[in-house]
Amino acid sequence: MHYGAIISSVALTFGAVLGLGGLFAPGWAAGIVRLIEDPDPLKPGGFSEFRATFGGLFLFSHMMALAIVVSMPPVFAVVAVLPIAVGWIGAALGRALSLVADRNRNREAGLIPVWIVLELIIGLAIAAPLAQFIG
Repeated sequence: MHYGAIISSVALTFGAVLGLGGLFAPGWAAGIVRLIEDPDPLKPGGFSEFRATFGGLFLFSHMMALAIVVSMPPVFAVVAVLPIAVGWIGAALGRALSLVADRNRNREAGLIPVWIVLELIIGLAIAAPLAQFIG
């Protein structure tokens, strides 16, 4: 297995583990992303969104890409991982925009810069199978 596929597999496993946590522990996922339930008593819950988006979507998209990376020819791996990699990089860019544009709405920068770097690293790591074709 090419080193790019190994790096990508580790990052995809990390994303799948985050998804597993979101699927079975939506309160944990809410704490990670610092979102809270709507305080309106007529709108309870919101956990289905965490289970769906931060759970099922993360878990199954990362698991499927991982299955393709470990079992298919490298060209298929690149096609499978690029949308997920770009998604992580897009999350970092969105978070960077929030750091600048939402200063008054964010309590403090806190872990935002750390998450930006982490999301960029994860995105690049997931895209690592591309290295086999450019280097």
